[in-house]
Amino acid sequence: MCGIVGYLGPAKAAPVLLSELRCLEYRGYDSAGVAIIQDGELSVLKAAGKLNNLEKLITDNKPTATVGIGHTRWATHGVPNDQNAHPHLDSSKTIAVVHNGIIENYEELKEELIKEGCAFESDTDTEVIAHLISKEYEKEKDMLKAIFKTVERLRGAYALGVVSQKHPDKIYAINQHYSLSVGLGNNESFLASDSMAVRQYTNKVVRLEQSEIAEITVEGVRLFAFDGKEVKRRPMSLDSNPYVIDKGGYKHFLLKEIHEQPLVLRQTLAKYLIHPTKPVSFIPHITPNGNAPTNNEEENALSKSYGVHLSDMEVKGIDRIQVVACGTAYHASLVGKLIIEQLCNIPVAVDIASETRGRRLMVNESTLTIAVSQSGETADTLSALEEAKKLGSFTLGITNRPDSHLAQITPNLIVTECGIEVSVAATKTYLAQLTSFYLLGIYLAEKRGAISAEQAKKLKSDLNAIPTLLEQILARENEIRMASLKYADAHDVVFIGRGLNYPTALEGALKLKELSYIHASGYAAGELKHGPIAVLDSKVPVVTVIVPGSVYEKTLSNAQEARARNAQMIAVACEGDEQAAKTFDTVLSIPQVDEFFSPLLTVVPMQLMSYFIADYLGKDVDQPRNLAKSVTVE
Repeated sequence: MCGIVGYLGPAKAAPVLLSELRCLEYRGYDSAGVAIIQDGELSVLKAAGKLNNLEKLITDNKPTATVGIGHTRWATHGVPNDQNAHPHLDSSKTIAVVHNGIIENYEELKEELIKEGCAFESDTDTEVIAHLISKEYEKEKDMLKAIFKTVERLRGAYALGVVSQKHPDKIYAINQHYSLSVGLGNNESFLASDSMAVRQYTNKVVRLEQSEIAEITVEGVRLFAFDGKEVKRRPMSLDSNPYVIDKGGYKHFLLKEIHEQPLVLRQTLAKYLIHPTKPVSFIPHITPNGNAPTNNEEENALSKSYGVHLSDMEVKGIDRIQVVACGTAYHASLVGKLIIEQLCNIPVAVDIASETRGRRLMVNESTLTIAVSQSGETADTLSALEEAKKLGSFTLGITNRPDSHLAQITPNLIVTECGIEVSVAATKTYLAQLTSFYLLGIYLAEKRGAISAEQAKKLKSDLNAIPTLLEQILARENEIRMASLKYADAHDVVFIGRGLNYPTALEGALKLKELSYIHASGYAAGELKHGPIAVLDSKVPVVTVIVPGSVYEKTLSNAQEARARNAQMIAVACEGDEQAAKTFDTVLSIPQVDEFFSPLLTVVPMQLMSYFIADYLGKDVDQPRNLAKSVTVE
């Protein structure tokens, strides 16, 4: 959610800012705007809705400015409209600010500023920042000093981009618990809250760490800590090839990303699993650019945190694991809990990260705390991990972004090989997180001697076979589409599963809600009779995840309870399951698979079902209403 960009150099700023913002659309937003300095005057163009609305304003106004900042906003304070869109100005209309995050003490600051004569034009917390910088500038006559004074007053987690009409040759960036990168080109510089946005122009970036301020010019960037001390940091090199945002012939990014899942799993497995007879290793034998590691500090800066660096003694000393995550990552973590407990015999607790706030996190020096976040920027997850660190816990991150905040704050990092996931609803990142948990479970079990070499070899071989099985499911896409559309008129859908596939039921319900806006709920199958069964009738489809294994018969019995209430019955079941064919009205088949690895397959038919229903209903599949890709507020 919320994207910051900036540019100054010889080119026209507005088209560059638009191009950067296009790269951040996947994060989710409800308005967009730019602030540019042209002929010594600060000008703001902004509009609610999609970037096309902003693009029209820019086309109509034809700005030629060569310096500016831009923003895509996901509403936290104030409804989505032109007035609340960023950038925001001070009273003199000479300072513009764009902002990710939340200023927790904005109400008291706003009250103080109103008493001092400031007039507010929006309902946002961001506007407070512009007025504060302006007030401090009046006293200091120096932008850097004004910014230092301002950040002393602000409470919360935030990232800022600032331009001043009185300093048209500079952009200022401020980072407090977020992510900002400065791209360095040839006599031009770029700013973005996601390095992917600057990668289309340069692969040389300087990342702002926490509590840092950047003064950016065409010649480069100077960094300062919040206490005013200058910080020296060498640029780092990003991938040699920028990620191309392209649908590849698919109707939506979501469908493309569902089809990319076999490749994503192969890439993730290839990175950490050299051979079934070799131990799982999270120390990468390839760098982010796909090459072997070198001794070049600049090239390898992004990969410095890669890997799990715990010693064998530390791994053997872990007596409990705590996992924190949100949304889809939380569902992956619930599967991860069962994987690790089964393989390693270590108790694992999984918490929704936001629910750890305001209570004691039960971790200590013999606990491993795992934070799971697609973006590596999820505010609640990062806060929970920071709290665990304070309590002495070992920490580990699982993320798709090696250049994220999560990568900065933990020494142990498993990076999935997904590429950018453009669609807001997670698909390929979910499967990659699951794969990471399988690999981590095997890794810990090997280190602790909890499984034999023969067991480890079998697990790795089975895991390597999953991408091929996924391809078999995707080959049945049209069959799944025809079956799914029979339920497109449903208003409520119930998903049930047991054991390893209870989290799959939760994820299936979430996908249907996110994409189609149909109300859906996921339950442990055994809980159906403890209340949820009351909602069942002939108009409510029930999706049952059922695969042969330890809970097959009990899951089937729970499905029969739903059938007795005349519910429409859908199964995600293994092909050739005659009992499922007799019991359910519709069967979405997956290849035969061991129950232990079934979550990697069972979720895919439900991803496709949710996609096809949403597309049939005419929903905005890639950017569902009210949702953001990277949830950077608490």
